[in-house]
Amino acid sequence: MNRAILSRINLGLWVALVAVTLGGYLLIPSETWLPVHWGPSGEPDAFWPRDMALLMPPLIGLAVTLVFWAVGRFAPPAQLEASRHAWRTVVPALSGLFLTIQTGVVLVGLGYPDLMVRMICFAIGVMLVVLGNIMPKMQPNGLAGIRLPWLGDALVWQKTQRLGGLLFMVGGLVLLACAAFLGEPMYMFAALLIALLLPLVGTAFYSYRIAHRR
Repeated sequence: MNRAILSRINLGLWVALVAVTLGGYLLIPSETWLPVHWGPSGEPDAFWPRDMALLMPPLIGLAVTLVFWAVGRFAPPAQLEASRHAWRTVVPALSGLFLTIQTGVVLVGLGYPDLMVRMICFAIGVMLVVLGNIMPKMQPNGLAGIRLPWLGDALVWQKTQRLGGLLFMVGGLVLLACAAFLGEPMYMFAALLIALLLPLVGTAFYSYRIAHRR
């Protein structure tokens, strides 16, 4: 996992995140209040002063990276090996998500408020497609993949990850289409929830049934 943190792609995303953050400090007036939370309507409902708002995405990203480092440092090697395909994708995918959020915050501060929800939906859509592609390749492990109490059987694990991966890819593609063509932030936010929840619920139901049949 620590190799994923230090990969060229992940380090490049962090360089871009720092550059966007510095650009925000240089281009956005210091008295500006920036959005830090969006409600179900897709509209911002909480604002912070510029300095605090621009620091939040990098700090949360750093905290997540430290958690990944700790897992990679102390988790059993066998578990890390079984989940290595996931972490090589998850780590840079989350870094890209924080970069997207920070870019959206800066664009809002520069006078483009309508782009934020669209950018987040696009970034999460890409992440779902990529994650869905690698989920069937993961071996049974306790660190990554869809984790359910009844996944002790290797065949049930494999079928669960395969269906979950397919549904996440479909959800991601639908979300990308919504980000491209929908105009209302509320509809895009609804599409985001559906793209995340339906694959999880559908996969859990399917996995439960095949596990108890065996």
